[in-house]
Amino acid sequence: MKKGFVFIFLFAFCARAQEASSDTSIVNVELKSTLLTIVSWPFEHIVQPTVEFLIYPVIPPLIYLSKEDIIEKGANLITYGEKKQIMFYPTIDARLGSSANIGFAYWHTELFFDNDNMFLSPHRYVNGDLDATMRYKKTKIIGTSLYSRLNASYKEYGNNSFRSSYGTNIFFADSSFLLSSYLGFKLHGDWDLEFGSSFNFHRFDFPSIEDTVMNDVYIFNRGFYKRFESYPLTVSLLYNSLNEPYSATKGHKFSVNYSYVPVSSYNGTKDHNYHIAESRYVHYLLLGHRSYAMTVAESNANREKLKNLSFSEAIEILNPINIREITLDRRVLITQLKARYMIEENEGKAPFTAMGRLGVNFPLRAYKENFFTGAIVAGISNEYRWPIDRYADMLIFNEYGIYSDDLGRFSSFNLRNSYGFGFRVRTSKLFISRFALAFHGLHGISVVLTTKPEYD
Repeated sequence: MKKGFVFIFLFAFCARAQEASSDTSIVNVELKSTLLTIVSWPFEHIVQPTVEFLIYPVIPPLIYLSKEDIIEKGANLITYGEKKQIMFYPTIDARLGSSANIGFAYWHTELFFDNDNMFLSPHRYVNGDLDATMRYKKTKIIGTSLYSRLNASYKEYGNNSFRSSYGTNIFFADSSFLLSSYLGFKLHGDWDLEFGSSFNFHRFDFPSIEDTVMNDVYIFNRGFYKRFESYPLTVSLLYNSLNEPYSATKGHKFSVNYSYVPVSSYNGTKDHNYHIAESRYVHYLLLGHRSYAMTVAESNANREKLKNLSFSEAIEILNPINIREITLDRRVLITQLKARYMIEENEGKAPFTAMGRLGVNFPLRAYKENFFTGAIVAGISNEYRWPIDRYADMLIFNEYGIYSDDLGRFSSFNLRNSYGFGFRVRTSKLFISRFALAFHGLHGISVVLTTKPEYD
């Protein structure tokens, strides 16, 4: 099964070669291309029908939610204010282990001024830990493209953990406070240039549970069980041409940034400064001759067909011929490339907070958050989506990540793969939830249920 998903990379290459130069939101794919036909055949005749068959039990509830307009009614229920400028709703991240949490999100546009918005979201974890994040943004300052952002976060973790590049788990308490401010402006078209500065107050103590703390120079040089500050200075080049924030079918997101991070003294030394270079590219490609979004009439017809679906009828609907006629003209292929490189000014002295991390949010969905770490992390992720209703998509994904502490020491041993399938519920402006079963190798499996989007 794992090898079958490798086709996604070849499929991405072939499909992109067929992308039209038109500015319209519909990209025509010439299905007569022999190579594209060969590469897409497993998706059209095996993978997509198989996934729909496996997800079949959840289709009726999804259709019911959409048919009864529960999604739209729910959106109205969580929206307040005369101008509908306030949104308040619960959040959930139902991962396995102590990282599972619940909380709420509070959005408020035009809070203090025109063209501003604020986001606030606290979370409570199953082990009693808590954290909170706040973001504020003001655009069109003095009528120009100038904008400013302010981000803040606070953690109260009694027993956080960090996994070193050697696979060692180190436990610590974390009560850090991070504050960042940014100022940016539009360079040209969809390109922005942004400058940022941060004040990070790191507070790492001994964990609240009984653990054996190793008296290791590595641990104390890296800032474990220490209190120190860091002051990142960042410059970023940003590009965003997506046609929708949560149901995009065309466009690109690109970012490249450099940060210089001075670090205060700890462990009796002052030589902990480091540099970070980071880049990310996301490409959305609509395959087929029809718009990805279903019309109201098409959605209603599909609901009537699926709401009382029997098993035998499902087999017939999932017939590859019917699949091709109904949904294969509505497919989106998302490809993400991501890399991060940390350079320390004094070898072995940068704090552990400088390390890049691979995990469920990279995304590497079959692993826990921050499961792999290294001075260098990179990865590629591909996701293949198709709609089953106006507000619901099915998807398959395949992703690879690699980590290392040195550019010259990359090894296949540090290459990790994650693949799986699932569905997502969203509107064009609001992301609601996603569910996925993610696998790595033949043994590992993770269940993902969260209100966070895949490529935020």
